[in-house]
Amino acid sequence: MKQLTPMDSHFFYFEAPNQPMMIGSLWLCDQSTAPGGLVRHKDILQYVSDRLNTTSYFRRRLEKAPFQLDDPYWLDDENFDLEYHVRHVGLPQPGDWRQLCIFTARTMSRSVDMERAPWEIYIIEGVNNVEGVPPNSFAVLIRFHHAYVDGKASLELTTAMMEETADHEYGRRDRVEVAERAPTRLEMWSRTTPRMMGQAWRSMRAGLTAGRKSIELARRLRSEAKPEQRRVPRTIFNVQISPHRSYGALTWNIPELKRMRQLCPGATLNDVVISIIAGGMRRYLSHHNQLPASESLVAMCPVSVRPTEAMKDCGNLISAMFIGIGTDIGEPLERLSAVRRRTARGVPLARDVLCDLNNAVGDMMPPYVRALGAWLQNKSRLASTVPLVNTLITNVPGIPGLVPRYFAGARIVNVFPLAPVSDGMGISHCLTGIYDDLNVGVLADRNIVSDMDFYMSCIQASTEEYRALLAELEKTTAASMPARVEAPKPATNEQADAEPDAEKKPKLAAAGRAKPAAKASESTVSETKGAKSAGAA
Repeated sequence: MKQLTPMDSHFFYFEAPNQPMMIGSLWLCDQSTAPGGLVRHKDILQYVSDRLNTTSYFRRRLEKAPFQLDDPYWLDDENFDLEYHVRHVGLPQPGDWRQLCIFTARTMSRSVDMERAPWEIYIIEGVNNVEGVPPNSFAVLIRFHHAYVDGKASLELTTAMMEETADHEYGRRDRVEVAERAPTRLEMWSRTTPRMMGQAWRSMRAGLTAGRKSIELARRLRSEAKPEQRRVPRTIFNVQISPHRSYGALTWNIPELKRMRQLCPGATLNDVVISIIAGGMRRYLSHHNQLPASESLVAMCPVSVRPTEAMKDCGNLISAMFIGIGTDIGEPLERLSAVRRRTARGVPLARDVLCDLNNAVGDMMPPYVRALGAWLQNKSRLASTVPLVNTLITNVPGIPGLVPRYFAGARIVNVFPLAPVSDGMGISHCLTGIYDDLNVGVLADRNIVSDMDFYMSCIQASTEEYRALLAELEKTTAASMPARVEAPKPATNEQADAEPDAEKKPKLAAAGRAKPAAKASESTVSETKGAKSAGAA
């Protein structure tokens, strides 16, 4: 039996009715590509059943230790019922994007039954009026508990549900899974007791690691990783959250984002995305007269430390960097430069220091102490009193390549990610890619962001701002390029005889030019076509 790590158990212990620790993704599927142009629910059940054999993790549930004296264990569910996990619903007509977002937000407001395998798939019929998606399509909402997987591991599980062909061979099972027998109470005690007896040694060893990493952290914070501000500002996002959610999403073109890196030499695609999101948050807070004037909002950006050989393992292998995203900087190029500078310092710190430090601190404390601490936090709601971070911005690895992916024969048109929120951090931004698109999904407490449409239009307006700057840069670059004249090559005797009067004309290098977009004002943001969002009760 595999046991939860201290990081895995963190998400399990902090589960509460107002903050379900769920991650997931929303797929838009065109069933016209399926054989016969129709995908029936019974076909989906058979398809999912066939694909479950690619990994054993879909059948795992949690088994708690006696009296919760130790972290839980993963155990195969002997009573696994596929039809409990795969559910069939329908959107009310006209089946537009807003209604789909409402359903997604309401579903993400609830947790899953932790007595079963902690995942669910919703097959959502009636997607008829979503831009870019053919009528009579359907959506797939797949959810996992965060104790189950991190973002990178969830990619492995979600891609296990995809194929590169529309012609699925129904009933094929490459291997047969054998359910592990549930341990008796005595067997659980036989595992828990030695771990309790060895806790003192683990605490001492972890304490030495924590002390060493703390010294290294202090040294780096005084030198190359020195923070540019002393505290995290309090905003409307840093309050106690309710069980209700709102959801919105937006799509960017990856080649265009890569070209935006030219605006700041050395910038990465993540730097560009963080700067765009920061610009949107700045607009939104300015509109509500809640923008901290002299301090930047701080985002927690998870950094994967999962090695290649552990890609198919579940659980959480992540660290995090905490950076000011530049919401206090109005000029977009200056904001991008600041973000590039801060991420360049933050990523090595997260990988080399914070990951080991977090794991060591978790190992220092007995599991029942961590469980008690999480219970006290959930009851007291202390995380909302002193803000440690303002938002979450996480980039989950996308579906690689441009080869079309299919679900039960239906072509997957697009994928939108979801990440949880918690007390003191009432909004999250999750990114993932598929084909040439990079999609951001925004989940928020509905009491905090009740106008999700406007919030997404703020992010779109920030996108247009950087798009206009890119267009102007490319226009200036193209105009400044001198005409290249090819020097005539000496003609051979044969060429001279064949073409005695040939003219040598200079060739002008071609250059593409983009039409600059209008620069949006920070005070007013109009509805933009690329933004998709809705709120939900």
